[in-house]
Amino acid sequence: MKKFALAVIAVLLFSTAPAGAVPKAIAASEITKIAPIAEHEGAVISNQGVTIFANSEKKVLLTSFDFLGAERWKLVVGGAPDQIAMAAACDKEGNIWLAGLTAADVALETTSATSNPVNVDGVVVEQAPALRSELNSVTLWKISSSGSLIATYSESATSPLLITAISLSSNGISIMGDRGAGTVLINSTLTGKFTTAKTIGTAKSAFTSISRNSDGSAQIYGASSESLGGKKLVGVRDGILAKVNKSGALTNVVRSSANRATRTWQSATSTYFLVGDVKVSGKNESAFTKFNSSFAPTWTLRLPSQGAQLGAIGPNGGHYALFNSTSSIPGVTGWKPTTATPIVIRFDSKGVITQALKSAQVKSATTMAHIAGVGLVVVSQTGIYKG
Repeated sequence: MKKFALAVIAVLLFSTAPAGAVPKAIAASEITKIAPIAEHEGAVISNQGVTIFANSEKKVLLTSFDFLGAERWKLVVGGAPDQIAMAAACDKEGNIWLAGLTAADVALETTSATSNPVNVDGVVVEQAPALRSELNSVTLWKISSSGSLIATYSESATSPLLITAISLSSNGISIMGDRGAGTVLINSTLTGKFTTAKTIGTAKSAFTSISRNSDGSAQIYGASSESLGGKKLVGVRDGILAKVNKSGALTNVVRSSANRATRTWQSATSTYFLVGDVKVSGKNESAFTKFNSSFAPTWTLRLPSQGAQLGAIGPNGGHYALFNSTSSIPGVTGWKPTTATPIVIRFDSKGVITQALKSAQVKSATTMAHIAGVGLVVVSQTGIYKG
């Protein structure tokens, strides 16, 4: 009788396993194109809409759209002999912050002719093209949600800088870039007081994402083939999760690695969801991992791929990932690409796939975000998409 009772209890325990343990099949549907847009350097998505920016004729051009694709406003940013924008982010008020470089005014030496020269051959002298001023000042532009330039802040840079990412908090801004000899981190107050640039690693390390905290510290993500923070290289190239203090010094480094593997983290959210690439033994995959604040993984998934692109925060603790899928996906029906094809998948808080959006028309995506009341919004060089 006792054995029978134990058997009954065991059956009851196993029968109460959550339904989510065996997820239902998800049918892949097509993402919807809202509007075509011009080629651009980058874009931001806020509750007000989508804003793209481009560099043209030594000026920065911004165009904002609503979520139906209608143009809201345009703005041309000038004011310096030359300027380029490279990265952007939005604050909680909907203001857009652009990070880039500007050139200072340069005095040109001129000489006046003392006599009229004789042009016996009738040669037409072509006007010499204007020289491009040196882009040597790190610059922040603050632009309102309605398209007005609120402020411009600049700080002289000591050498050329390719700005790769920007992140905001309630008390400042973190700017991440590359000078070819290591990643550079520069902090600024919201009123344009810049810190001295701090170099992290050498040319063997590259960081692609940053998330700033309210105390000025930050999380940075990317890849490295050198020792960092006392952690040695394991594979050919390891994915890197790192924490830096407000002075830009490394305080914690976690390596995502495997023997003979090449790994990199391409995109990260402020909620510690990362998407990246894994290459080992001739096999290419994208990795999708949710970490906690201590960089310990809570769930992870790998799928055959030719490159991860973007990650984004979703509703109810979920997340989105855009990647170039090369095979069918377990639990997703109607998806079996013959070549690398973009697809967006949504994970719930436990890593179960709950949505799949066919995204073959999405080329060179620049940003992606979920907006309450709107849904997922993806911006690429071919247009604005919604799913």
